[in-house]
Amino acid sequence: MKSLISTLIILLSTAAYADTASDIEKAILDNLEHTQNEDSAAVMGDMHSQSPAYLPTQQMLQQLFPAYDLKYELISYKFVGEDDEYAYAKVKQRTKKISGPAFQNNEIEVLMVFKQENGIWKLWTQANLLISYI
Repeated sequence: MKSLISTLIILLSTAAYADTASDIEKAILDNLEHTQNEDSAAVMGDMHSQSPAYLPTQQMLQQLFPAYDLKYELISYKFVGEDDEYAYAKVKQRTKKISGPAFQNNEIEVLMVFKQENGIWKLWTQANLLISYI
């Protein structure tokens, strides 16, 4: 009986982990699409409203979107894990200028941190791990 309960707990934990991984991947892809479409309201809707990065991101978008037309591409995504409060993903993204003032095309590798808000995973913050200019 104990082994059956242990097996069920492991299976349920694995299913929850897989659900979180797919939810986080969808959140990343949605955010990339919203950014590509220069939809400030949707980009800000992807962020947790209590994130320490919320206001700086909002201010940055007000300058970025009017000045540049950029192309964003997800190169890789890896779900790292989750704990009681946060979920983590390692992402590599390519950004290329289509039009606008001087800009260095780049590939950036980041560790993204997500936190739920009203049952939805939202971007909390990110740590830039590596930036390569291309």
